[in-house]
Amino acid sequence: MTSSINYLAVLVAGFIPMILGSIWYGPLFGKKWMELIGKSEEELKASFNPMKSYGVTFVFALVMAFVLAHVLNAFGDAYGQTGALAGIEGGFWVWLGFVVTVSWQQVAFSGQNTMLWVLNVLYNLVALICMGALLGSWN
Repeated sequence: MTSSINYLAVLVAGFIPMILGSIWYGPLFGKKWMELIGKSEEELKASFNPMKSYGVTFVFALVMAFVLAHVLNAFGDAYGQTGALAGIEGGFWVWLGFVVTVSWQQVAFSGQNTMLWVLNVLYNLVALICMGALLGSWN
């Protein structure tokens, strides 16, 4: 293997889901999201735990960025494709192969609202594409 992980790129990419989430579940789709989860803003604030909400989420975003960096490196090593477009493509395939398929189980077996699932998987698509573009271009 000739590629190595750019840890600074992984760190920066880890912030993408956090920033995107604050916009996606805030001004863009916040009201719709609250409606779909059946909670008011007051109920969300009452049960808010910053460490659990932001701390753990950021750690998981770093894990996602680290794994995506490895996938993109392997993709680059195997096919010679690198750069932002390869990162976008890699982010898309990771999303389709893992996020869509695994998260569907919440709809199929736990009764999650299909529209909530769509809202969440589209957020993950945008996050993974943006992370892939950054990681792919910052090699």
